[in-house]
Amino acid sequence: MLELSLMKSDGELLTLTCHDEDKDMFQAATLSLGALGVIVSLKLQCEPAFRLQQVQYSVPLKDVRTLLPEFDLRRSRLCTHVIYGA
Repeated sequence: MLELSLMKSDGELLTLTCHDEDKDMFQAATLSLGALGVIVSLKLQCEPAFRLQQVQYSVPLKDVRTLLPEFDLRRSRLCTHVIYGA
């Protein structure tokens, strides 16, 4: 989201962008669920379509340390994120 227009409860119309000096207000408005006002318009930045593939497997904890370098996200073109969990 690049920009949004927000109607406050007093009728004031605010236009907030991700480049504003008050980025906190913009971020709060994107997650406020109406608490700050009603969003009346949005400007979105679209991304080109891409293919997404998920490969999921379990690894014994004792093997994680040796396999971790394979998941170096800064260098890998195939692996863009790793989820650690249950």
